[in-house]
Amino acid sequence: MMTSIRSCILFIGAIALAAGCSPRADDASPGSSAGSAAANDTGFVSLFDGETLTGWSRHMGLPEDQVGGLWEVVDGAIVGDQDPPGHGGFLVTDGEYSDFELALETMLDYPIDSGIFLRVGEDGKSHQVTLDYRENGDIGGIYLPWTQGSVYPNPDGIQHFREGEWNDLRIRIEGEPARIQFWLNGELVTDFQHTEETTQGVPRSGKIGLQVHEGASYQAGKKVRFRNIRIRPLS
Repeated sequence: MMTSIRSCILFIGAIALAAGCSPRADDASPGSSAGSAAANDTGFVSLFDGETLTGWSRHMGLPEDQVGGLWEVVDGAIVGDQDPPGHGGFLVTDGEYSDFELALETMLDYPIDSGIFLRVGEDGKSHQVTLDYRENGDIGGIYLPWTQGSVYPNPDGIQHFREGEWNDLRIRIEGEPARIQFWLNGELVTDFQHTEETTQGVPRSGKIGLQVHEGASYQAGKKVRFRNIRIRPLS
């Protein structure tokens, strides 16, 4: 009897120790799926109805060559292209957000230069999670347009991108200076903590934007595609 009780105590202790050593979301590092929101969709609301661009519009406060872009809904996805050739643009939400998790899927033609923009202000200043799907491209880098430029390059992120398939994206932005985390197909590939210097000039809250890049880095006729766009505000 004593042997059975002792074995039971050891077994319970082992379970408690294992639970205490489980990784927390805050301990997640690039290359790890720990902390991914993929396992819990509670609280997400849709930003795209799959049929119309209701709730979205072009960003009209950008330089002239970045106010264009052709945006339409095709087969349940938002599809973007240059229009006129050489001219890109942002498609942004009507609503503004501060701290949130964003979940969506993307399929990009090659080569293409795009991105997801967070806390977009009236003049376009924002945080970009790069989707530069091209030679020497940067997927999962953090770029601040019209302010600091690149603050976190991520040339290895492209290794996790699936050619010709829908890719699952999860982005979390929280705090000020903001911490930005980016999961690509379940892998945490970006975990960047801003400082007051790196985030200077970017609004505390703003719109969410999708991009068709202007210029030669984006070949006219190539397409960006986004679908299943959902958001979960963070308290």
